[in-house]
Amino acid sequence: MRTLLLLAVAACSAHVQTVQLVNRTPRAIEEVYIYPTGAADHGKSRLSLQPNASASVQVPQGNIEVMAVSEKFQLDSHTRDRPSANVDVELKAPAQVVFYDDGTKPGELGRPGVFGCVFQLPKSNMPGPVPAEIVGPPKPE
Repeated sequence: MRTLLLLAVAACSAHVQTVQLVNRTPRAIEEVYIYPTGAADHGKSRLSLQPNASASVQVPQGNIEVMAVSEKFQLDSHTRDRPSANVDVELKAPAQVVFYDDGTKPGELGRPGVFGCVFQLPKSNMPGPVPAEIVGPPKPE
């Protein structure tokens, strides 16, 4: 009877999987939340990651959402931002979530079990140099 009870408890317990989190941005990621997809309560942050650092966490398998919040950075003299990024993952086996900035897609994203989580950064409001094709060739002196 005791063995049957232990088997029933083991069968009902949630399977956990390892998720490796990798920061491929030039900024620290100050907060990482992992919660069931669609949950209103994101819980507390699991960890922070320095640039090019990684860490592993154990989470129940199933449909999860991973959300990261970057440290605040100064884009230009008028623009500061603290971007966030999120990705939904169907977690059936160990997985890797790679955080990166738009336009800097890392090569490991093509592998099975690797999910990308991209930060969309704001564009600078400062005027840049005017392209030569708009200005035209320099005028002779």
